[in-house]
Amino acid sequence: MKSKPVFSGTNHFCGFEWWNKDPCGLCCVFLTWMLLFYGQFCVFTVMLVSLEEYPVHQILNFVAFQFFWFMAFISHTKTMLTNPGTVQKGTLDEHIKSLEFDKGEVFLKCTKCSCIRPERAHHCRVCDSCIRRMDHHCPWVNNCVGEGNQKYFILFTVSLF
Repeated sequence: MKSKPVFSGTNHFCGFEWWNKDPCGLCCVFLTWMLLFYGQFCVFTVMLVSLEEYPVHQILNFVAFQFFWFMAFISHTKTMLTNPGTVQKGTLDEHIKSLEFDKGEVFLKCTKCSCIRPERAHHCRVCDSCIRRMDHHCPWVNNCVGEGNQKYFILFTVSLF
């Protein structure tokens, strides 16, 4: 039976595979969702008031807004709940076997979480773990942006404009 990998950090919460419990990040996520739903409220109220005046124009604008709103909401949720590329904990021998490296090769060890760190991985103090190809820790998605969720983050930022 294959066991689940052990990740560094404290990011498992509420039954989700990946969830960050940072209070500032949770407030930013709540504010982001409130702004998204406030946009929905404003569009519905404006569209209902002026629907008789310009029906075709309003319907096209409504459909376009709903598409971008849906893309922003789904990509924000995926960015928030997807593992950004956390480096697994384990012994050096396990790491060498999994990566198929030679015994004489040099490995970097993180000074904060003591995991074997691959190239381009950085330690995030908020997530308390090393993230592969880490870009930054974004409080608006309450997660690091890294190898595993960068495409969802880019889709989120593009769909907001």
